[in-house]
Amino acid sequence: MNHINQCYQILGLQPGASLEQVKQTYRDLAMVWHPDRFPNNSRLQEKAQEELKKINEAYEALISAQFISSTQTSTSSPHQPKSNNPKTYEQTNKTQNESVSDLISRLFPG
Repeated sequence: MNHINQCYQILGLQPGASLEQVKQTYRDLAMVWHPDRFPNNSRLQEKAQEELKKINEAYEALISAQFISSTQTSTSSPHQPKSNNPKTYEQTNKTQNESVSDLISRLFPG
């Protein structure tokens, strides 16, 4: 498995996820694993620091790779719509809330 695919896996995304998906998932994971959430438990705080470090490294690698990819393949018109089927705000918000709930239940079962 190459490094970029490992980064997608760390963030729980499918390879080729959009820049917006990468950013939103990063924000969600950073909120879940932020060490400040565990002020009275040094063991969990240490684990959170380790996880957040992996998440940060994966995010930075994907953002860099997507930036490089988008600048190399940017041949479309700046006025061209990004999608033929844009999601509404409600659809996007519902998906994001579901993904955070799924993530939390996977990380903290029971």
